Amino acid sequence: MRILHTSDWHLGLSTGCVSRLPEQQRFLAWLAALLAEQAVDALVVAGDVFDSMQPSAEAQEAYYRFLAGLAATGVRDVVVVGGNHDSPSRLDAPREVLAALGVHVVGGLAAPEEPLDMAVVPLRRRGSETVEAVCLAVPYVHEYRLGVRTTDLDRGAVAEAFRVRFTELYSRLVDRAQALYSGLPVIATGHMVLGEVRREDYTAEIHQVGFIKGLPASVLDPRLAYTALGHIHRAYPVEEGHAWYSGSPLPVSVADCTVARNVLLVELPEAGPPAIAPIRVPVFRELRVIEGSPVDLVRDLKALTSSAPLPPLVHVRACLDGPEPRLRETITAALDAHAEPKRPVLIGVQEVFVGATEDVDPVPQAGLDEMTEAEVFARLCQATRTTDAEELQRAFATLLSWPEEELERAIEQARTGVEGTA
Repeated sequence: MRILHTSDWHLGLSTGCVSRLPEQQRFLAWLAALLAEQAVDALVVAGDVFDSMQPSAEAQEAYYRFLAGLAATGVRDVVVVGGNHDSPSRLDAPREVLAALGVHVVGGLAAPEEPLDMAVVPLRRRGSETVEAVCLAVPYVHEYRLGVRTTDLDRGAVAEAFRVRFTELYSRLVDRAQALYSGLPVIATGHMVLGEVRREDYTAEIHQVGFIKGLPASVLDPRLAYTALGHIHRAYPVEEGHAWYSGSPLPVSVADCTVARNVLLVELPEAGPPAIAPIRVPVFRELRVIEGSPVDLVRDLKALTSSAPLPPLVHVRACLDGPEPRLRETITAALDAHAEPKRPVLIGVQEVFVGATEDVDPVPQAGLDEMTEAEVFARLCQATRTTDAEELQRAFATLLSWPEEELERAIEQARTGVEGTA
């Protein structure tokens, strides 16, 4: 079977004040053409379909328009799972309608003691009704769903409980898949931090206990032929190639702008390991960082060109000896020197004083619009010199990613004065 693995579309994303939807729509059109060209049997989207739990109407239209057009590509089955940016209930709402189109959606999982058959998805070849593989559609899973509580356990115990429950989840799902479809290869999805990762790969812990950096690759059942991972924005293998991150198809922030974007074509044989072929995603819009003195910036901005179809987005990093009150005006004038429609678009200005005592970070810090809620809270704790900042940040991270219904219930209980709320 030929499976196309992609993730982290973040539909509806804005960088600075610029909507990224035009390039995301171009990516979806390119992806549809690729599915037909490569005769792909199944498409797997490993989470973070949207950038927000309340995506815009335009972002949702792009998503549903893409799914509606997949029949014309010949793809037989599509598996979409929710990520930490997605609303599980919003993704799941049209599940039955989409199933009629061969699109299998699992926005969130029920409690582990409840039946999980909805996560066991049969996969067929193009033009065939014969099931030839099985996909375990595992979305982003909050530890609350796995029965892990953090209130009365130490860090080591929480990390171990989380590892054990995730291992049990995958093992149970593989058992069920083999019971339903004996002898067929089984693949899975996962939206998590798995294995050894770079700190710059993720800005805040996704596992809401707040201090688990990443789960060990051993949580994946050894019977899995392949695991399609999401959440990390670069493409690379985990677990000796049996699990991969596909990365985001577009650079989500300036921190991603130097890394090539890919989707993964997975050849799943009847026996033996899968063959993985990264396919480069075209650059629809460049995301650039320009650094230097004001004189250097003016020169470089005036000379900036791009071969991409959309005008480049530019983050300016100005190295200054002192305050420059007219810096933004100077930068805007340099950008105005470009002829439309390829005039670069300014998404941020960062001032760095070369006489500062601290070392200069070569990676530009994100602006407020590019930061997660956890990062903003961490900056606030740092700025206010809050005592017990680490403990507060862990508590805030846990609160942020409670399941929506649990958070709403806790807020309502707090409002009405019910005892025992978190």
